[in-house]
Amino acid sequence: MRGLRIIIIGLISLMISGCATYSENSMRDSSDPWQAFNRPVFVVNDTFDKMLFKPLAKGYDALAPEPVQNAVTNFFSNLSEIDNAINNLLQGKPVEFATSLGRLAINSTVGIGGLFDVASYAGLEHAPEDLGQTLGVYEVDSGPYVVLPLLGSSSIRDIPGRVLSIYINPLSWLDDVSFRNIMVGVNTVDARANLLAKEDIASEISDDKYTLYRDTFMEEREFQISDGNLSDSDLIPDIAE
Repeated sequence: MRGLRIIIIGLISLMISGCATYSENSMRDSSDPWQAFNRPVFVVNDTFDKMLFKPLAKGYDALAPEPVQNAVTNFFSNLSEIDNAINNLLQGKPVEFATSLGRLAINSTVGIGGLFDVASYAGLEHAPEDLGQTLGVYEVDSGPYVVLPLLGSSSIRDIPGRVLSIYINPLSWLDDVSFRNIMVGVNTVDARANLLAKEDIASEISDDKYTLYRDTFMEEREFQISDGNLSDSDLIPDIAE
């Protein structure tokens, strides 16, 4: 417990020092008006990641055979098809709505609970959508960029979707809290392991990790909302260059 208190105090100190360091810079950046809050939270998240999530992800990546990792990723991806189907319907995409339902049905049965992505082999391609994308399609402004504790990059528009996705996910329906927490943990480690290769590339692109993650997130969200139909004028300047 004493060690945990020291870690918590250290993380709080990082946030306080971060607020003091970046408050002046944030006033100059109209694209990121909450930078004085975001950067310290980013530092805390990054510290947790380096201390806990990344080592777990590396261990998982080293010990779990690739077929096992693929099966785990497929399983949790299959659980998200309910969310995908609802938002494809809300966006007026009947074909994608039917595709998401078809993928859920096929992978949950023939794919043995979603462990195998049989639907893709049948020509039903993954069509991921969430409430944040749906709101974006209906031209709801994204609002300020925000870094959420432990959850990472987001926008004000995306927060309701994150909450809704939690309740829609079948994992939240489990009565066994211990088992549910284990499953959430496995999902988190698997998702983090899938980012290891991308992280190595990102470190070569920019020394300012915060700015890189922010710009990449914002650009990716615009790409997702427009279904890839972006012009150069839609790109964030640093990325477009």
